[in-house]
Amino acid sequence: ITAPSIFRLGHSHIACRIFALLLTGMISLTARAEPISAEATMQQLIHAVSNDLDGLYKTRRIGDRAAIEALIRSDIVPALDRDRLTRRVLRQYWKDVEAAGRTTDAQHRVIESLVRTYAVALSSYAGDTITLVSVAARDKNYIAKTRLRRPTGETIQVDFNLALVGDRWLINDMAVDGIVVSLTLFNAIQPLLNEKNIEGALN
Repeated sequence: ITAPSIFRLGHSHIACRIFALLLTGMISLTARAEPISAEATMQQLIHAVSNDLDGLYKTRRIGDRAAIEALIRSDIVPALDRDRLTRRVLRQYWKDVEAAGRTTDAQHRVIESLVRTYAVALSSYAGDTITLVSVAARDKNYIAKTRLRRPTGETIQVDFNLALVGDRWLINDMAVDGIVVSLTLFNAIQPLLNEKNIEGALN
């Protein structure tokens, strides 16, 4: 609407026009705020990881530990729910970690452990194909089943547990061929946690 035409309109018409424009803007913002689906989240993650891994492989940098870790930090770590994943690892001992004021430290150490684990696994990439097999609801979460197929024909199944955090679907646990990551980490540190040795467990 042009300036001259505004002056020709009555105040009520101007108010109606302004209200309509504001309403349209609010509807547009609401539509954009809708979270993408768990399936779309996984598709985006697989696409990003596959492309970046393939780039490292084709430039003969797949054995570059620093490059692999940088890929993990840029592609995978932002997709993780640090808080819930750490709680899953520490289980009933989480309250002791909270009492010790070590929650942020615990989250950092769990994420760093995953980065190191992923770096070892991804450094063996040789043109593997990663496929999203299915995404199914389970209570308020979703289980995304993916399959990694190596050029040799060997397949590895990796399942991801996702939950909505704000307007994003984030991963709070995963299982590799049925071996649950949070449980594996918990079993590794449980003896120290039983002794109330939080520092030792986190180290």
